[in-house]
Amino acid sequence: MAHARATFLTTYLSWLKPSLLAVLLGGLTATCALVVQASNAVPVILKTLNIPACLTYSDVYRGTQSDFRKEGGVWREYAPEAATFTYEFKEFLRTRDEILIRNLTPREQPADWATLVVHLPVCGGIVRMTGGMPEKSTDLEQVWRAPRAR
Repeated sequence: MAHARATFLTTYLSWLKPSLLAVLLGGLTATCALVVQASNAVPVILKTLNIPACLTYSDVYRGTQSDFRKEGGVWREYAPEAATFTYEFKEFLRTRDEILIRNLTPREQPADWATLVVHLPVCGGIVRMTGGMPEKSTDLEQVWRAPRAR
């Protein structure tokens, strides 16, 4: 009986013995397919989990004209290299694309300063300011995430 099994395997299933090259090529193909599929799935997974594309939120955004820093429960806007803040804001919404902060500092201009909202792009980009009735939108400046302090 053992002889019959061995004969059957060697006769009819000998083509199943893969060569080393075939195994390596098959493994490489499968690995490449997994990498491509994973790179397509990552943005979808991040969006589903409401995680920003840059994976984390920052507490400091440096800009061409000012810096925004989260200090305690408020955001503060600083002029470049200044020690004291110019304006103060309260965060009221955080999405995967932007952080919305409402103005707390009274201003002479514009008269409707209480409706001013600054839209900070989470991963860096153009800061927008909206406010007024009817609402108007203004692009303010380019900002980028500050590197983490070590």
